[in-house]
Amino acid sequence: MDTSASLSAGFTRTPMRGWIVALLSRMQQSHFSLMSFSFGMFFPFIREDLGLSPWQAGLLQGVWWVSSALLALPCSVVFSRYRPVPLILVSLLLGLPFLVLHGMAQTFFVLFLARFCFVVCYVIATPARPLILQQWIAPSQYALVQAVGLSLHSTLLAITISTSVLLIGVVGSWQVAYLVLAGFFTLQTIAWMVVVRDRRAPVQGLQQALQAQQDTPLQALRAYPQGWLVGVTMFALAATWTAVVTFLPAFLLEERGVPLTLSGPLLGFLYYGLIPFSPLGGWLSKQVPNRKLLLWIPALCNVVFGVALMLVSSPWWIMGLLTGIGLIWVVSPILDVLPFEFPGIRPREVAVISSLIRTLMGLGFAIGPMLTGLVAQLSGSLQLGLLTLCLLTGIGVIAGWLYPSSTSAAIDSAGGPLIAEP
Repeated sequence: MDTSASLSAGFTRTPMRGWIVALLSRMQQSHFSLMSFSFGMFFPFIREDLGLSPWQAGLLQGVWWVSSALLALPCSVVFSRYRPVPLILVSLLLGLPFLVLHGMAQTFFVLFLARFCFVVCYVIATPARPLILQQWIAPSQYALVQAVGLSLHSTLLAITISTSVLLIGVVGSWQVAYLVLAGFFTLQTIAWMVVVRDRRAPVQGLQQALQAQQDTPLQALRAYPQGWLVGVTMFALAATWTAVVTFLPAFLLEERGVPLTLSGPLLGFLYYGLIPFSPLGGWLSKQVPNRKLLLWIPALCNVVFGVALMLVSSPWWIMGLLTGIGLIWVVSPILDVLPFEFPGIRPREVAVISSLIRTLMGLGFAIGPMLTGLVAQLSGSLQLGLLTLCLLTGIGVIAGWLYPSSTSAAIDSAGGPLIAEP
């Protein structure tokens, strides 16, 4: 039986092409996040043109993440048997027209449809993302590659979110701004077609290992319960993040009188700290073998910083707290690759557990703005909506605390349950 560990045995150094492939894949994920998070800066303009309510704004943001969350696991079961490189290309080509449709939307329904259909196309490649690491990256460098990718991700989103309002001013409308983002996505698709070739992958046995697993990889959901705890922790972090990026500009404008031209750069502080410090994820991965600490401590900081952000008015405090919320995500590259560490796990099972984590994280990204928008609409207060959401994310602290300090695991020859000892 080929496990993820045995498949990459002896592969100790990632070639340059492997780095490029992994970072291209990471940039595609960044663009997916960008299309969601930039909505917070576009929202005041979209609301004026389309007459949106806070609840409709929450739906437009929520459908992005609810759809990806609900489809991630089924797609992982069905598509994890296919080669990751062509699977990603098909996903990119299918999704491109719906990005263009963002820039053509004139009604709430069309914009909602464009966002939903793009997510459906994108999520097809969900199982391919962890398999790309397995195929192109040395296991000892998983966390480092993910950390460098997070730094690039933060740079892209910091620049884009900070300049979103200026971009709309330059091009004349939020629709044209979306077309600009679609053009950037097209360049990424072309780069994937030109650079990535299966025959150049360092690990050549991946396809055989995927085809060899005849039983369902869904058994990993029962065999590795620690995957659920990682997912719940990411749910909490994600819910706070999207609630902030969706509604903080409007909150600062309405409650604090901060103009959008200033709130954009302020919101960029979520990313400014991550740009230089994201590579610390690779260092933390080696220095903190007790993974439990990397879950509950960031989750606790997330609650504290989120609640404090709703109560302060000084721009300096806002900058500091946003930087803190951003820096919490330094641990996310480690959490992304934790499934590779589960004893005896096989490649398709890695894809399923990774998708489980992405599912719960996606639900967090969805529920954050939807719950915030609902409470704000019922109470008439964005502050109360954001404060309620931040307090509820304390569930991540509990999940992180329950994660075993260290884990030994085994699956018997019949596919029996995990034996885990804290």
